[in-house]
Amino acid sequence: MFLMGLLLSASLQAEALGTGFTYQGNLNQAGQVANGSFDVSIHESRADEIGRLARAINNMTLRLSAFVKGQKRFLGDVAHELGSPIARIQFGLGALEQRVEGKNRKRVVEVMEDVDHLSKLVNELLAFSRADLKSNTVSLEKIDLLPVVESAVKREATPAVKITTKIDPKIRVVASADLLTRALANLIRNAVKYAGDAGPIDVTAKKKIDIVEIEVRDKGSGVPKDLLDQLFEPFFRPEESRDRDSGGVGLGMAIVKTCVETCNGAVSACNRKPTGFAVTITLNT
Repeated sequence: MFLMGLLLSASLQAEALGTGFTYQGNLNQAGQVANGSFDVSIHESRADEIGRLARAINNMTLRLSAFVKGQKRFLGDVAHELGSPIARIQFGLGALEQRVEGKNRKRVVEVMEDVDHLSKLVNELLAFSRADLKSNTVSLEKIDLLPVVESAVKREATPAVKITTKIDPKIRVVASADLLTRALANLIRNAVKYAGDAGPIDVTAKKKIDIVEIEVRDKGSGVPKDLLDQLFEPFFRPEESRDRDSGGVGLGMAIVKTCVETCNGAVSACNRKPTGFAVTITLNT
């Protein structure tokens, strides 16, 4: 909020002086920074205080961007290093389980469950760090949306939950098929896990001029309104009481956001009335 205030204040002063440092342009940039996107820069050709402020803000966003990238790279490196020893532990425990009986076998099973949970955490960390790619390193192309949605639904479908799709076969979007499939699969998995027993899960798409809005909606209880803004933050879980089996580690929605933004898109979430929850992915056509 402090950075947004600086940007808007500088914009208003510059507009009053008749420069090209515009309020609307910097309002958009301030919004991007507020949403966690630090790869923005503002006009800095002026030599006075406003120009120096612009350069200082640009330097700050560069440092913040480098910090965030370094943090995600560190998480990915740690997760990668943990993968092999965890796999060996799982193999050893599996062999040990066959050799013990009674109470000892029960203890081994409990340890195996803990290691399985740790393995899932490591896999989510890897997925999160790998999803943090920039568009210049990812091949973005026009793809048919329907096959991507069908692939994600097939991956996450369960016999007990009905998932419906309403996608025009002619709709095409600019994206990476792999990243978009991963994002949609995560959204469908969440809907199945938390709202699958409340009714069907719907996946729809609507074309609006030069964008396409893809919506995954359910009929569950939704998310508390005051927590919606935090939903896409890494390691955030709406319900602290969720255990490891139901709540995960809070990376699923962060992975969705990273995948979508890598495709030059945007993602948002809202509660539906009278009940339900919806996540909307917006992509270019």
